[in-house]
Order: sequence, then C-alpha cells, then structure tokens
Amino acid sequence: MVVYDLRTGHVWERDEAAAIEWARSELRDGRCVIAPTDTVFGLLADARNPLAVAHIAHIKGRTSATPPPVLIDSVAMAERLATPPMRQPLLRIADLWPGPLSVIVDIEDPLGRSVNPVLGTAALRVPAVPWLRALCRDLPLAASSANRHGIATATRVEEVIESLCSGAHFSYLTLAIDYGTVGSTGSTVIDMTRQPPTVVRQGALAYDVIAKRLPGLRAAP
Repeated sequence: MVVYDLRTGHVWERDEAAAIEWARSELRDGRCVIAPTDTVFGLLADARNPLAVAHIAHIKGRTSATPPPVLIDSVAMAERLATPPMRQPLLRIADLWPGPLSVIVDIEDPLGRSVNPVLGTAALRVPAVPWLRALCRDLPLAASSANRHGIATATRVEEVIESLCSGAHFSYLTLAIDYGTVGSTGSTVIDMTRQPPTVVRQGALAYDVIAKRLPGLRAAP
C-alpha cells in the first residue's frame, strides 16, 4: 500500500497489515483518513466519535445535517448495532453483503446519535474489499465520498488530496491510502425505517436485485 502522510508530505510504502494498523490508530484518535473503497474514494472517521464525524462535514464544506454512511465489517456487526425490529429485515438482504448496498436502519448503539443526532439512524454497508473490512473491524467507520461538496469525486488519490486540501489545512485529516482502483458510482441506499422499504438513492446495485429479497420495495423517486 502507498500511504501519504498529509502532515509531513512524505509518501511511504507499507505492507497491508502495517498500513491498516497505522490508519486504525489515526481513526481511533479521532482523525480522518482518505482511502479507496469498493465504490469511490472515501473520507473516513470513527463513527462513534461525534467530533470526528463532524470533521468530515467540515472538510467537505457542507452542513453536518447530512449523515454519512457507516462501513462495518460483517452482517453480525449490523445485527449488533441495529434495534431488534430491524434485525429480521436486515437478514433478508444479508446475502447482498459484502457489496455496494447501504441500508438505513434504527440504531440502538451510541453510534446512531453520533452520525445522526436527530433520528439515531445509520446507513450501514459491508464493503466488498477485504482490507477495508479489516480496517473497520470492531471500528465502524463513517464514510462519506472524498470530495468537496458539489464536486465529483476524483478517481486518483493525488487528485482527491488536492481537492480536499487545496487552500485549506485540516489538522485532523492526516492520512491518505492508495491501494488499487476505485469506481465512480456510489452504493445503492435503501431506507428500512420506512414502510414499505424505499430506495432513496439508486447506485451500483440494481433495484431488481434488491426487490427479490424485499417484496414491495419502493423504487427511488
């Protein structure tokens, strides 16, 4: 992996395990990290740390009112985080994880109020990339697209760094990881807290695929 230390400008080659541990250390300390995901480059923070989550919005130059999705390492973690009524619906789509599907559910963990103080919900996703699941093992990560608000997300890490850091210095944005390629399409987002469940953003996963598991699923407006 290539790791960019944004504090010093140094670029380091690290093996996967060392890079993951370095990033996890920064995230546990309340800092933000840029990393490729299975959809687009993401801006990551500890989802249980409200200040770290707020840093994401500040870096992107947008209001904190838009809750970021949360990356988790497994369906089992989703079950632990979700309220009991949400667990059975989650299991209906469990075979679509890992993959580009984010599912909004009611959360009983403090994480819910951290990412969404008003509703206590979160959009959970299990990423398809194994190393990214290792990064969020027992450390759910708020993960917004790594771009300034209103600007498309770049597909090269150098462009992402330039976009987010140009003209500004954020002491809490400390690392960027480059590892493989990313796509340009975000995940499909469904809201399980609505009845019927509703697609609120059409992304990489087709509506028909999800509707087979959730009869009555409402399509995106």
